[in-house]
Amino acid sequence: MSQLTLTDRQSASPPPSRRETDEHKMSVTVVTTLPCLAEFLPAWEDLAASVSEQNVFYEPWMMMPALHNLGADKTLLIALIFTTDPARPGTPLLCGLFPLECGRGYAGLPVKFLRLWRHKHCYLTTPLIRAGYERRTLEAFFDWLATDARSGALIEFNMLPGAGAFHQALVDYLYISGKPNRIFDIYTRALFQPTFDADTYLCATLSAKHRKMIRRLERGLSEIGRLEYDALTPNDDAAVWIEEFLQLEASGWKGREGSALASNEAERSYFKSIAMEAFRRGRLVMLALRLDGRPIAYKCNFLAGRGSFTFKIAFDENYSRYSPGMLLEIENVRRLHAQSQIEWVDSCADPFNFMFNRLWLTRRTIQNLIVSTGQAPGDLVVSVTPFLSWIRRKLRTGKTAGQKVIQNDLHEPQNLRATT
Repeated sequence: MSQLTLTDRQSASPPPSRRETDEHKMSVTVVTTLPCLAEFLPAWEDLAASVSEQNVFYEPWMMMPALHNLGADKTLLIALIFTTDPARPGTPLLCGLFPLECGRGYAGLPVKFLRLWRHKHCYLTTPLIRAGYERRTLEAFFDWLATDARSGALIEFNMLPGAGAFHQALVDYLYISGKPNRIFDIYTRALFQPTFDADTYLCATLSAKHRKMIRRLERGLSEIGRLEYDALTPNDDAAVWIEEFLQLEASGWKGREGSALASNEAERSYFKSIAMEAFRRGRLVMLALRLDGRPIAYKCNFLAGRGSFTFKIAFDENYSRYSPGMLLEIENVRRLHAQSQIEWVDSCADPFNFMFNRLWLTRRTIQNLIVSTGQAPGDLVVSVTPFLSWIRRKLRTGKTAGQKVIQNDLHEPQNLRATT
């Protein structure tokens, strides 16, 4: 496979490839460069507004900056699934979008594979599929995978929701098609769904003792200065809020470790681009806890239909004894209950995140799975992967046990000398 990288600096690229995939005249267009992808922006925007399951990270206003700033070192393919628009005969209708990263060498085996592309700030990989076209789109996508030379033996679905419209369509397709597949990782992460009111919700998550402690922390901060909860409004200067957030995040441990958004120019540019565009679209949510006007905690979310995705949080470590991040999240719970537009919020957090697991009652299942594309030796690899995983675990266990024996042998003379 030729190593074509998605970049707006690509000097030359082959034309998109089209192939009829089934009797319904679904076709697949494969795009390999940003300029070529930009030609499909209107259709992409229309698709994002008509999907059966929301994924803000794959919407054009969020993914195009990601490709530009974070995808330069990857070999990527964007598979676009089209059919004929029934309302406008002869007009193509975009039904699915699958961003794919090409790889070679799966589980130590010399095979080519694809995976849904996920950069470090992408927390979900649900493909965009038009509502009502789930089955046909998946059939067309897997038909293309089975024959295209760029595809490989396997496709990996990573950080995929374990419930919802896409999960149901994929499970049904895999059962009917009989394609070998395996879930190799599954876990849950916090999900917020409002209940009757904020007080009822917080009473269910926090004991009376902890609620009393929260009030004490707020009083402690109020004794230091003027404490206020603040929210970005359409009349505010979003650029000021975005810069405040970047500075606050960089002032803490992420800045010291070089993992803050402001520590890397490409990531800084990516965040500023998507945050400003989200604000322009009315889809940026930013909350701040301020002490004498200065932020000591920040939260940034992106809206998607009736839902929302938590993107980043930050707090001033000088006030860590007052748990400003926790205080801000409790205020967030109150505000979410005070409105009726948002029905769920995905924490996008680590499964062991203490704060979200403590404050949010619901969980969302996330899973990673591999599926054979039908190309050799995909079926074999999926079949033997559990055995290979078992072998690796045994080897690691044996190696660890050996290290423990060696450590005990090394320390034993010291223990003996200490007792003599």
